[in-house]
Amino acid sequence: MATESKNAGTDKGSEDLSQEIQRTLNKEPGEFVRCTKVGANNYRCNWWGVEDTGSYDNPMMGGLLVTTHRVLRSQFLSVTKNGEQLVIRELAVAAR
Repeated sequence: MATESKNAGTDKGSEDLSQEIQRTLNKEPGEFVRCTKVGANNYRCNWWGVEDTGSYDNPMMGGLLVTTHRVLRSQFLSVTKNGEQLVIRELAVAAR
């Protein structure tokens, strides 16, 4: 599962808004969001959901599976705070 790094790629002077962003972003039922700060005001956010077991070669294999969740979508966001309100902008990512 995704973990958050509190200091990876961050500027010391800017506040980490990851937790607040995760609570603010829209989610579909069954989804959860994890955001990681990757720059001064930049965050990568992943929407996670339960993996469909219909594609397993043995759908009866329950128990402790490592791949029970997958990233449904991912976005890079620029986030600042204006008073108590988050200002969220989607960042365009250049194709390589």
